Amino acid sequence: MSSTIIDETVILRYLLDDDEVLSPRAAKVIATRTARVYPEIITRVVVTLRDVYKVPRVEIASAMTKLLDDVMVDEPTVIALGIKLFGKTHMDFTDCLLAARTAIYNDDVVSFGKPIIQGMIDYRRQRQTAADARSRSTDSTIDKLRHHGRH
Repeated sequence: MSSTIIDETVILRYLLDDDEVLSPRAAKVIATRTARVYPEIITRVVVTLRDVYKVPRVEIASAMTKLLDDVMVDEPTVIALGIKLFGKTHMDFTDCLLAARTAIYNDDVVSFGKPIIQGMIDYRRQRQTAADARSRSTDSTIDKLRHHGRH
């Protein structure tokens, strides 16, 4: 299936529904479900909504989450988590994407001046350590049950 690449102008007209001619055209393109959006375009839309249109972060996150149901996007899991983080934190959207990629791909990040990202990395490591401990505990319990069943 071929796709149609759309940019931030199409998405903004679609979300804002503020132009009698362009907004319906944007809605028509998006309704085909063949529209493709790249992560950098999502970033531009989020920043424009926040900085130019002064839309609250929670509303941006809600609108962008709904948009993801109607368009194709590279790294959909990363974008969805980035949007969620944006709605719940004070981080810039690009930092939210970085944190999402870090969490999903388990990559290390080096940053000189972004303690919030380091906090996300530390949080991820704590979650992984806790998951590893639960796994070891479960393995130990299974071993004990197997050993107990042999006697």
